[in-house]
Amino acid sequence: MTVNTNVSEGGFGYAPDTEHDENIDTLVLADGDLFELPGVQGRLERIEFPNGMYLHRAELNVREDSCFNVKNSLPPGWIAGSINVMGDLRVDCPNGASHPLTPDQGMVMRIDPLGTRYFLPAGQKIRHVGVACVLGSLRDRFGETLPKVFDPFLSKRDDVVLIKPLALTNRMRSIVSSMFGSDVTGAGRMLKLEGLSTLFLAEMIDSYAARSEFDTSDGGTELSALDQAIFDELTSLIKTTPGGPLGLSQLAVKFEMPESRVNSLLKSQTGKTCAEYVRSERMAIARDLLTTGDLSIKEIAAHVGFSHVSNFSRSYRDWYGESPASALLRK
Repeated sequence: MTVNTNVSEGGFGYAPDTEHDENIDTLVLADGDLFELPGVQGRLERIEFPNGMYLHRAELNVREDSCFNVKNSLPPGWIAGSINVMGDLRVDCPNGASHPLTPDQGMVMRIDPLGTRYFLPAGQKIRHVGVACVLGSLRDRFGETLPKVFDPFLSKRDDVVLIKPLALTNRMRSIVSSMFGSDVTGAGRMLKLEGLSTLFLAEMIDSYAARSEFDTSDGGTELSALDQAIFDELTSLIKTTPGGPLGLSQLAVKFEMPESRVNSLLKSQTGKTCAEYVRSERMAIARDLLTTGDLSIKEIAAHVGFSHVSNFSRSYRDWYGESPASALLRK
């Protein structure tokens, strides 16, 4: 069964799409309110900050496949960064393209026309953050110094459809995970969220600009046959032996390559440094093992390279915004 609804995506400046699929029931969401639909329960928060940024923060328990239609309400000229620190979803665009949003891949985006739909697969918890910034606010900060690669996002046309996938860095994940932490409370809550939103979008902008300077294609740099073989062996080793000695210096010795070459090889193909890629794989494997519930937290920690459970728990919480014990309870 698939649950369909219209929903307001305030973090990107979206409003309910009542002109598209009019037969779909409309869900009216107040900022920060809990809501429940057949198949979905969760919390959605939409905040407009005085600095010209918009935050969309959602925590959803998806029991059945669900679809959400959305419509842009921002004026032409904006850019948004969007990631999931937990769970997967798919963005179906008006031009027919589809893009996954996962704990490993985020996106920079701008979609103006009607017809965008988010698809949420069943049986998962999703923690999602999107931060958008409009043209005027960007110009106030960057003037004419914003790299040319961002020109399409700042076009004054009203029919732009742009989604560019972007590998997540540890820094991005840490910032977004903090948005779901217990520290974002108290009288300074809004200032904290505004600061974290600004930091997050700045990281997305920096990362996209750096990737574009290195490689203008979405698929990464084409490797020679030898480099491809090394890359395949390197990533296979990391995936199959996450508890092994996987430091940059250790991998450089094992593959008889300079440390800089190991880093650049991984960066060109995954968008991540060696340390970022190793950590992302370890956390993904830990998440999968917690989902099956076949091993204890101590056993999982050892399997992915942590000698102390406390260090593993802290790292997992920083990565996904919840403790391993909480993840294990959902198995």
